[in-house]
Amino acid sequence: MNKEMVFQYRRLPAKCKSISDIEPEKDIRVSLLGRVIDISDGILVIDDGSTNAQIKLGELNVDLNPGDLVRVFARVLPNEEGFELRAEIVQNMKGLNVELYKKVKGLK
Repeated sequence: MNKEMVFQYRRLPAKCKSISDIEPEKDIRVSLLGRVIDISDGILVIDDGSTNAQIKLGELNVDLNPGDLVRVFARVLPNEEGFELRAEIVQNMKGLNVELYKKVKGLK
């Protein structure tokens, strides 16, 4: 197998972003950290402290409750209202030291 075939299907990395900083004309995949506000009818609503966002879950099965801390890897799809987010991975971040996470994130 040649190298071109191996990397042909590689995904772009997800940029760690705040919801309010998403740029639909530039961002393709994002990683968001926030608290679950609501989850119903295949839509997950999270708040990351900057604002909140609705994220379409599609076929993903998630066991979450309001107040849970989650990290969502999502695809950004531009539309007339701004953008739509479609979840690829949803991780429950129970037990994460948020203050330490923010401190480490700030070192970049």
